[in-house]
Amino acid sequence: MEIPMTKTTLAIILCSMFTLPASADTVSGGKITSVDAGGTSFSYSKKKKNWRFRITDKTVIRVGDKAGTLSDLKTGQSVKVEYQRQGDAFATLIIIGIGF
Repeated sequence: MEIPMTKTTLAIILCSMFTLPASADTVSGGKITSVDAGGTSFSYSKKKKNWRFRITDKTVIRVGDKAGTLSDLKTGQSVKVEYQRQGDAFATLIIIGIGF
């Protein structure tokens, strides 16, 4: 039995392809080297490599298994960062394990 491909079905398939989330990368084992006073970004360093991560309205901060806030980010803390590349910038999705 063959299922006919209607224009509506094709449109739904094409639209859903563009709404899938981009893959995320993770970095851990480094430390926060600075936090922007305005709360829009922080710097992270691991083995002489430095990153600047942008904080967005979708960023989630976790302290262990509890919800955290931007004020929990301090210079020198070890963190795991899940992020997505957005052009030349790194947008932070999740900051996990502060102080682990």
